[in-house]
Amino acid sequence: MTMLHVVGAKIWGGGEQYVYDMCDELQRRQISSFVLIDRSNIEFCERFNLVSNVVTANLYSVKGFSSIISIVDCIKKNNITTIHCHSGKYILLCLALKKLTHVKLIFYKHNVIAAKTDVYHNWIQSNVDAFICVSKLVYEAQCIDKYRDKFHLVYNGVNTNRFLKKSRKVADNKYFTIGYAGRIIDNKGIFELIEAVRFLHNEGYPVYLTICGVIANQAVQTKLERYIESYQTYMQYIGFQEDMNSFYRSLDCLVAPSKVSEAFGLVLCEAMYCQIPVIASRSGAQGEIIEHDQSGILLNTITAEQIAFAIKTLLDNHEYYHKLSQNGYNRVKSKFTTEVMVDSILRVLESL
Repeated sequence: MTMLHVVGAKIWGGGEQYVYDMCDELQRRQISSFVLIDRSNIEFCERFNLVSNVVTANLYSVKGFSSIISIVDCIKKNNITTIHCHSGKYILLCLALKKLTHVKLIFYKHNVIAAKTDVYHNWIQSNVDAFICVSKLVYEAQCIDKYRDKFHLVYNGVNTNRFLKKSRKVADNKYFTIGYAGRIIDNKGIFELIEAVRFLHNEGYPVYLTICGVIANQAVQTKLERYIESYQTYMQYIGFQEDMNSFYRSLDCLVAPSKVSEAFGLVLCEAMYCQIPVIASRSGAQGEIIEHDQSGILLNTITAEQIAFAIKTLLDNHEYYHKLSQNGYNRVKSKFTTEVMVDSILRVLESL
């Protein structure tokens, strides 16, 4: 069983990390995987070369069709048995490769978008061999009754090798450190979180907020800078972080108050695996990860008051805090790791 993953993005994101972590786990199992990348993307080539065999082509030119002959030769030469498409932008290329090589095609669904049933999309659904949906929410949005046997729910997972245990709280322990990790934009609830921390600080709670992630646009950056300047004694923005293990383990809790329907919630799983209690909204698949009051806290509405109340609950009840910490770790370890994810994907492939 040999896989070819088609990765056509230009900037590293969640989808690319998903492929990387899958290849990393396959490598530990001595299962060969290949990753197809545009030859100009040196960064991706160097990163994926650590966990897979890198194949390059002109993917950015007419969606890869200019290199289709060389890709077909690579598939045949390396006895590749399955093509794995992670973006709708490259599904036509992948379908052409399937037709020319007679291998199986797997299409991954990472977004909560209602399935389309027009002639064009029906043709795609009829020719793809299997669809992998990263949450039940995505599965329910994407699954078509006519092709239900092709759709499979396989939860995303934490690459536990990137989150090896280390000492907690190397910084000043006098603060209860709250973390936010993710894209920084209004609809992620970041500014409600900032107001919640401001409220707790004014109430005399020893709180500190650390924000990491990429800022969406200039307007959001200006707004965030204004808040940080006003509240800098108990709040900081640290930008994008490569070492998320150290980030999570410097926290006392993670808050992810998104106001949009999330397809999964990998940052929640990562924090829970690091035994950090999490607070999240119910706006998407978060409820599939977190059992409210057992392995985390789920908020019905995203307001500064509701977020502050949840944080106070963790601050004021040590027994409850440690219950969420341990239960969250146990839940992710048993259900949301790359080991579990790859086991499920291999079962899907074996059934084709």
